[in-house]
Amino acid sequence: MNGEKIGTADYYLTIASPASAENKVKGSVFIGAIGPAENSEAAERFVEGIRKNHHDATHNCFAYRIDQNNFRYSDDGEPSGTAGRPILTMIDKHQLTEVALVVTRYFGGTKLGTGGLIRAYGECADAAIKTARIVRRTIYSSVELAYPFEMINKVQHLVHKYKGIINENGTAEGMTANIQIAASCLEDFKKELTTQTAGKVYFL
Repeated sequence: MNGEKIGTADYYLTIASPASAENKVKGSVFIGAIGPAENSEAAERFVEGIRKNHHDATHNCFAYRIDQNNFRYSDDGEPSGTAGRPILTMIDKHQLTEVALVVTRYFGGTKLGTGGLIRAYGECADAAIKTARIVRRTIYSSVELAYPFEMINKVQHLVHKYKGIINENGTAEGMTANIQIAASCLEDFKKELTTQTAGKVYFL
């Protein structure tokens, strides 16, 4: 283990900030708005905000995915399966989590049919995602340590090697620290830390 081998399961993709895109299809205007949402409450607030901004729209269809098991979508009056599900499909196509996406439609007078609606909502959702800045976030596991002052440099060096985050505090007896390490690396980090410090680090 060299500290560089971090598994794909330690990461997820989301967006850095809200973004939007607009498409026109046979007179109808579709506006896609996507925003970060760390939980379902945040996602619902985002959706409600878009609804208020576009209260005069014909439809405000949406989907959000927080994680693998926490998601929701709505057709908001469009024929079943023609709006919310295509939006969610695009979120999943881009492998995003912790996001909410609303596609607002202003009806232009021409009906699009089932296939046309699915394409229009999916394409607008895709366009909104492509305008957003996608970021990769690390899933960390935490460990609490105590160690003597002379081990500070070794501990810091190893945390850096494993691309972790360290928050240290000094006490009269020595140092304590909260360390966050990518989940798949935690056990290797602990073993190497014990070896490198000759067992002078204590896990709390």
